[in-house]
Amino acid sequence: MEKKDNKTIVKPKLAKKHLLRLWPFAKKEKPVYNLKKMRIPRTSGRALKILFILLRTPGIRVLLLPLLLRQAGLPSLRKCQVNDEPLMHPVHPVESQITLVEAKKSIKQFIDSADKKRESVPADKKTNSEKQSLFQPETTSDFHRAYLEGKTTPVDVAMRLLDIIRSIEESAVPLRPFVAWEEQEMMQQAKAAAERYERGEPLGILDGVPVSVKDELDMLPFPTMVGTKFYNTQPPAQDATTVERLRSVGALMVGKTNMHEIGLGVTGLNTNYGTTRNPHHLDHYPGGSSSGSAAAVAAGLSPIALGVDGGGSIRIPASLCGVVGLKTTWGRISTSGCPPLSWSLGTVGPITSTARDAALVYSILAGPDPRQSWTKGQPPVDLQDFDDSNLTGVTLGVFPPWFNHATADIVRSCNQMLDAFKSQGVSIKEIEIPYLDETRMAHAVTFVTELLSSLQTNFKPLRQPLGLDSLINLTLAQQFTGCDYVKAQRVRSQLIRNIKQIFQNIDAIVTPSTSCTAPPIPPDALTKGESDLSTLTELMRFIPAANLGGFPAISFPVGYDAQGLPVGMQLMGRPWEESFLLQLANISERFFVRHSPMMRFSLLPN
Repeated sequence: MEKKDNKTIVKPKLAKKHLLRLWPFAKKEKPVYNLKKMRIPRTSGRALKILFILLRTPGIRVLLLPLLLRQAGLPSLRKCQVNDEPLMHPVHPVESQITLVEAKKSIKQFIDSADKKRESVPADKKTNSEKQSLFQPETTSDFHRAYLEGKTTPVDVAMRLLDIIRSIEESAVPLRPFVAWEEQEMMQQAKAAAERYERGEPLGILDGVPVSVKDELDMLPFPTMVGTKFYNTQPPAQDATTVERLRSVGALMVGKTNMHEIGLGVTGLNTNYGTTRNPHHLDHYPGGSSSGSAAAVAAGLSPIALGVDGGGSIRIPASLCGVVGLKTTWGRISTSGCPPLSWSLGTVGPITSTARDAALVYSILAGPDPRQSWTKGQPPVDLQDFDDSNLTGVTLGVFPPWFNHATADIVRSCNQMLDAFKSQGVSIKEIEIPYLDETRMAHAVTFVTELLSSLQTNFKPLRQPLGLDSLINLTLAQQFTGCDYVKAQRVRSQLIRNIKQIFQNIDAIVTPSTSCTAPPIPPDALTKGESDLSTLTELMRFIPAANLGGFPAISFPVGYDAQGLPVGMQLMGRPWEESFLLQLANISERFFVRHSPMMRFSLLPN
């Protein structure tokens, strides 16, 4: 009440929400979840060519470029207020207390257990929700045991593999997982492995086991082309560190796998070498950019493949092809021998049929590398809890609007796996992750800026024989400024601070791996290429935070959609805690009925 001219005036009380409605300048809180579905028209063929010409035409490009950048979301990055200092590399301090001796002991115990015969869980010991798959992919231990028991030899496996590779390349709908292999070189490796087994001196469980390598890693005697026709014309001086480490334990290095051109896409499209198909449905994309690696594993052409993940390039194809893909903490696995396409984002990692094989390869690849300074100072690999299925005390974080921003089939499959984890003692805690859209754009600016800078060092990228989609993306990248790149690094710092705060109350963040299953391949895209940014954002919805923040993340299969296409779940963990993610992925296999892909081969005798 107040008095005016000796009269008492009574003012009605208004609720706060009514005041916000009445007062036009009242500040309204923005929703925490700010990722939106993008609707950018797909272009292909002649329309794609016209778009590129318009982007290179003075006058028109001045009007067109700002429109495309606005649709992509660049203004949200430029307008956001960030107080954090820029962080150019996502380096994380080491907090692990395990000693090197303890770590080596845990790895030995793990390998010894992996070397044992695979046995099914007896029916009377299963919980109500545990399931038994009728289809079991061939694993590293299957190959090793077959060699030890004399059922086959590395030479027999190599010959069988070469026959399959030739047959699928000559088929009406070629799978196209490989871009380079050499019969003589492969047979030489196989004979050396066979002789070691004959002497009773195998180099370990991986001796003679086929491994495929993404064409983004140096591997003699092949040039590294990163999905192009121009990047390198000569073989490298030496193997990448990861290839070198696999050779040291006797792995049979099969050849180079196909990939999305210069890693600048996540479907697997490649008009230079032909597009890799999804073994589960040949008319669908396999995901990218490590498309050939994931397809080779899913089709049974090798139980292990190497990929590189700068923006989901391991996790997305692993999800779409129904296999396991591990992106490690930044600096955990050396990228020496990998073209510098994304210095501060990219990590090398395994794509495998099972979590056990992923853990095995991880234990071999991880560790300091004298050739790369930022791999030093990391903690030892610890796999001592890998086979522990008791998850009592484990808490997984779910951000509901993010988790549910996917197709109904995907959300249903991921919720079923969450229920399975809860049956093993897991608690679920709702969390909030702010600035996801700014994170998405900061990742995009960082990735394409570093890629463009790398290409400009040795090439004139817009004058090279690149696909039109790559040329358009690089044209857009030229519009990013130094201020944009620095702002992106400030968002990176903010992201790491926020996620680490969240990790004080949970052990990992769980999401679907992608928001849709494998997209169909439009026939015109195979020869003329395509630009489909809407599909790209659907496949990348849950991806950028792990890359920009340098956190480890894993994708593993948890179901299928109505068409029989695989569904993947993603876990993102604390720095250096890959072993925990692998442990949960391993447990998940007890609750998931695996289906055989449409195109699947066996390299071992029945």
